This record gives sequence, structure tokens and C-alpha cells, in this order.
Amino acid sequence: MHIGTKKYSLLAASVLLVVAAACGSDNKASDATTAAPAATTAGTAAPAATTAGTDAPATSAATAGTAGAATGAAPAGMKVVYVPGLTGNPFYNTVACGAQKKADELGIDFTYQGAPEFDVAKQSAIVSALVGEKPDAIMISVTDPDAMIPPLQEAKDAGIDIIGIDGDLSDTSILSTNIQSDNHEGGTLAAKSLVEAVGEDVGGDVLGLSNNPGSPIGEQREKGFTDELAKHPKFKYLGTQFTNNQQADAATIVSTTASSNANLVGVYTMATNNTEGAVTGLREADKTVDDVKIVGYDVSAPILTALEAGDITGLVVQYPFGAGQKGVETAVALANGETVDRNQKTDFVFATPANVASEEVQKFIYKLDCA
Repeated sequence: MHIGTKKYSLLAASVLLVVAAACGSDNKASDATTAAPAATTAGTAAPAATTAGTDAPATSAATAGTAGAATGAAPAGMKVVYVPGLTGNPFYNTVACGAQKKADELGIDFTYQGAPEFDVAKQSAIVSALVGEKPDAIMISVTDPDAMIPPLQEAKDAGIDIIGIDGDLSDTSILSTNIQSDNHEGGTLAAKSLVEAVGEDVGGDVLGLSNNPGSPIGEQREKGFTDELAKHPKFKYLGTQFTNNQQADAATIVSTTASSNANLVGVYTMATNNTEGAVTGLREADKTVDDVKIVGYDVSAPILTALEAGDITGLVVQYPFGAGQKGVETAVALANGETVDRNQKTDFVFATPANVASEEVQKFIYKLDCA
């Protein structure tokens, strides 16, 4: 059942423009280890922020230094490599599409190298191999904030600029910059959406799903959500359960909880596989969006279908295309000896069944290829 248009009007009108959010990782992939998405011809600038109109999506107000900003000339023969969390994931592939587009414009040799699983050892091996190839810069979406320190320190010591995309290291001295959205603000927006959808005076229990304990991204998304939910005393947060980035685990947790807890009114999913699994789990528990609302992060083809059908209340959708462009622009700036901000923000949009078909939201939807 579709969520009514009126349900989202207050949220769209009242939420201030916010700064961008980062992605959840998928642990399934079909691409070959070094497969790169085809070059894209999509627009290069981040969509403009807006709250105009009854169902206009709330988007970020980050415009300074966004993708498409003026960039100096790239040094001759410059090489940039992007190492994603895994290949075959719509978010990471869209980062690569944005990076490839910008690299083509600037005459940079850009490649995309990753493993088909979200695996620290495999990502570490890829980075270590790249040290011998000596690219000018490595853009990377780290699989682990601690375990990836040694190989990236090795790359830095070899004179390679390291640019984080959607995730920092616990040792912040290694990355030249981290390009990432405001996960706390994204969590806040998700909580506001859930409270409005359920009803301020109705309340009930809310379950959280995240990939792994200790993940900085997951912790930021959780804190933004719980800080906001705590302002609404009729809502109770049941805590966060961890799925190890497995859809099946997410489905089992949600199905079990929804079947045993009649007071469950919401599920907050902090990454792609959690969202897909939550939709499956509610279906297995014979529950609908009338019984339990899902708010969460990121999109995939199944998630988009569920959102369009009204089975998901709302999603924080990031702008990985712009993050990829900004990564390449930053690599050029570093190569030219310029100073860059240690932390750079990227955009997001909050998508609902009422606005998902709009041109504004469609610009943010992730793709598996760049066509």
C-alpha cells in the first residue's frame, strides 16, 4: 500500500537542509575483481538542494567544493585508482562512474580495482599490489578502520596520496581527506520520518539493524537516530542487532521480532542488506507497512521496488556519483600541492514513496553501470 502524500508534507516542510550521508555495503557481487563500470555521460554537478513543494525531498545544503567545481590541470600521465568495499555494489559502482567521468574530463588514467566480497584481507592485498604500480592517488572505501591501516600506511610511505570515500581510518593521519556524508544527520532524519509516519502520540517499539559492531559509520547512523528518537517518549528503542551484512540474518531477526512483539512499530536499517532483509522479514512475519514501518539507508533494485510499492516508509539516499567526482578533483589538487579539507561532505536526499519518481530524487539513485 502506498503511503499517502499528506503523510510526508510536514517532514518535507519542516526539516532543514542537511549534509550528506554515507553508504551501507553489500556483501554480494557479480563483477570481476578488476571490472570497471563503463564511462558515463550523466550530469556532473550535484543536484541542487530543495525543500520547495509539498512532497519535495529534503536534501543537503553542501555546495562548497562539490563535484563539478573548478579543478586545476592534472599533471601529465596522472593515474588514480579506486578500491571499493566490493565490486558489483550499486553505491560503489556509482562512485566509480562519477570518478571515471571526471577523470575523462581531466585526461587522467583512472582504474577501478576491488574484490567481489567485502573482505579485509582481499582489499589489503589489492592495496599492497597497487603500491608496486605507484599510482598518484588511491581512492578507497575501507572495509575496516583498523585492519586497513598497515597497507594504506605502506602506500602513503611510497608517496601515494590516499583519499577516503565513505569511511575513515581510526588513525586519521594516513588519509589526506575523507569524503563522506553526515551520518548522524541522516540518522536524525530517518527518526523524524518514522515518528511522523507512526504518529507522535502513538509510539511503540523500534528495532535497529546494522552490519557489525565497532563500525564508525554504523555508530554515527545509530546515534543520530537514537538521539532524535529519545525526544519522543512514547517510542522505545530496542537496541541494535548486527547482521554481519547478511540479508538472511536481517530477515530472520526482523521476522522473529515482528512475530513475537506486538508493539513493534518500526525498523531502522543502517545499510543496504539490512534494508532488503527487513522487507523480507516483515513479509515472512505476515506484517505490512500498516503494522511496521521501515526507514533506512541506501537503495538497490529490490529496495527501490519496495519503496515504490510503499513497503518502505523512507530512505536516506546518498550521492556517490558526486563523491567519485570529488575524489578525482581532490587527487588533482593534492598532486598540484594544494591544501584540501581533511573532511569533505557529500549530499543526500530523503526518498519516500511520494517523491521517489521525482527528477530530484532520481538523480541520486545508484546504478550498477554508468550507461
